[in-house]
Amino acid sequence: MVVAVPEGLPLAVTLSLAYSVKKMMKDNNLVRHIDACETMGNATSICSDKTGTLTTNRMTVVQCFLAGKFYKSGEPVNYESIHPFHSKLIIEAISVNSSYASQAISAKAEGEQITQLGNKTECALLGFVLSLGQSYQSFRDKNPESSFFKVYTFNSVRKSMATVIKNSETGGYRLFVKGASEIMLSRCKWIIGSESTIQLFGEAERTSMIQNVIDPMASHGLRTICIAYKDFVPKKTVQENDVEYFESIDWENEF
Repeated sequence: MVVAVPEGLPLAVTLSLAYSVKKMMKDNNLVRHIDACETMGNATSICSDKTGTLTTNRMTVVQCFLAGKFYKSGEPVNYESIHPFHSKLIIEAISVNSSYASQAISAKAEGEQITQLGNKTECALLGFVLSLGQSYQSFRDKNPESSFFKVYTFNSVRKSMATVIKNSETGGYRLFVKGASEIMLSRCKWIIGSESTIQLFGEAERTSMIQNVIDPMASHGLRTICIAYKDFVPKKTVQENDVEYFESIDWENEF
């Protein structure tokens, strides 16, 4: 007995805890460390919190606000109904102002889901482009990363990502930004309204946007992302190939 108790007791305890782990797994209570069985075995309610993506690790665009119209869940966006200027702009903003490592690959067979590679939020936006029947890769081919003038990566302070590209149409530069809705809306002074007309976006319009669009989305547990852009046209005294003027711009305060 003196010899058996010290050697057999630890083994008996381990076997007992291992049996408890297996028994709790049947109750959907997974215990990674067997020594926690005594604590978890006495728990009557388990509350857990998970932020970010769901357990499937997939995100999709289910609601959007485009050109003054609120598309709710189950209401598809018809690409042909969007003004050509606005449709090209939104696709270019998503395609260029996202990590080129993020990709959304179309399903190979009917009934399969889109394959998402990279950042899930960006993959959801890229999937939105595919749902419109357009190709984001064509815009990326026209604007390779080596041609970017400036890139502001996402961080917790800025809460937005920005990419500056050369605008061949105006001879200047175009800034694309995407980020947290409440922050982006506070920096915008204009908005593309109905029929893709550029309208003034003041404090009253901002409050209405938050109450009628942002808050309803957030109440459904959705992550809201705002996409914005701004064109910088060079001064008449500045040559098109003179980048010193653009390098002197405080881009982060110009959103």
